[in-house]
Formats: sequence, C-alpha cells, structure tokens
Amino acid sequence: MIDPWLRPSFRPTGRDAIVALIAFADEDVLGAEPDLRLGAALPESAPVANLDLRVHHHAVSPDWIDGWRTGALRNLAARKLDDLGRLDAASCCYSIAVAAEDPADLTHLQLGWAVAAAIAEAGAFAILDAHAANWLPGPAVASLSPHRPFTVQQEVSLTAETEPVPGFGHPVHTRGMVKFGRPDLVAGVPADRIEETGRILNHLARMLAEGDNLTPGQQFRIDGRRVLTVAPYRPGDTIPELNLNNDALLLADA
Repeated sequence: MIDPWLRPSFRPTGRDAIVALIAFADEDVLGAEPDLRLGAALPESAPVANLDLRVHHHAVSPDWIDGWRTGALRNLAARKLDDLGRLDAASCCYSIAVAAEDPADLTHLQLGWAVAAAIAEAGAFAILDAHAANWLPGPAVASLSPHRPFTVQQEVSLTAETEPVPGFGHPVHTRGMVKFGRPDLVAGVPADRIEETGRILNHLARMLAEGDNLTPGQQFRIDGRRVLTVAPYRPGDTIPELNLNNDALLLADA
C-alpha cells in the first residue's frame, strides 16, 4: 500500500492543481500500447482518470518539442544534465499532464511522478518539471521510491535573482505552486535578506502545499520583529515581470 500525500491544513479555494512533466527519450521507448503497471506505485485514491499521457515525435511536432529544450530552459538543463547533445538529438518526448480540481490531497502529484518514473525506467533520460522549471536525469526519476514522503523542496523551485531591480530589490520567488492549486510567492529584498527570505518562502510554500491559503491584506510576523503583508503580484514600473505562468502573491515589509 502506498500512503497518499495528505494536505492536513486543506482549505478549499476552487483552484485547479496542475502537474506537467516532459520526458525526453532517444526514441519511442513505450511502443504503441504502453502498459506502465502503475498499480503498485500509487495510492488507491490517485485520480488515474485525470492522466493525459501523450507521445510527441520531432518529425511531426518539431517546434513544440524544441520549445522545451531551447532558450531559458536549455540554460537550466545545462546545470542539471550531463549530456546536452543527447537532449538536442532526442527524437521524441512524452507529455505527462494531470489536473485535479481543488484537491484535498496530493495523489495527483504522486500519479504524475509515478508515470514519469515508469517512462524513465523504460528509457527516458531527462525529465522536465515544466511548472517548477526543473530538470532531472532519467535515472534519478526512475529510482524515486513511491513510499517517499512529500518534500516541498523537490516540487517547487526557489530562485533568487542576482541583479537587483531599481525600486524593488533582488527578486526572490517560487515556481511550481500551481501544482498545488496555489499562487506562487514573490518578494523583493536587499542582498543581505536573500537567504532569510528564501527560508520564509520555503516555509510558506510548504504551508500552501499542505492546503493552507494566503489572502491579500493578510499580515504575519517573522521572528518576532519583521512584519510582512500579502498583496497581489502585479508587474509594473517597479515590480518585475517574472514570467511565472501562474498568478502570484507579493510579500512586502509592512
């Protein structure tokens, strides 16, 4: 039996949670009628009917496939993958999508990773977590234990931009909170607060992943001294556009 990843603080919001993984392979490693044998790798309550698994061949959809391995995503791949030449030469990839309506647990996320692990075991050598903008080598995904506990740091990317934005500071932000049906988190801070802010965002991301919610106007105190106010994230003259592909909340010192 595989234990479901629970959301002990779940509060309904009406938002969809969306998982999107892209698995690259040298060739079609699944064949015409794939049998992924997921039963032993999933909680019984996993929403298998919500899975959308498709194969994409470069000969048919070159622009779609190349869009996942060029530009900023390629720069990220260079940090995480050993062989970019193999990524460039891959003739096909698989899209793994799971959407869940306001889920009270995270079995949709377990489903997405179980499918990715099965495809990696079949021969896919690189997996892109599209919403988190995170690459993982195929063998690392194939070896994921279905019994592992939920870890928010493995699901959400935390980025601190090295260049400050005038009037805003260094952007520190999450990517991937749409996987939980929650907004991403953004802050602008001076250089000496980047590390502390990263810890705060990790903590809040865990809260949201477990089902809690933040609302504009809400305030909370950090370490008994720093008060943060939650506001909608709206890029503008002094607030940078971070291209999160998700709505977000801005955390600002009160």
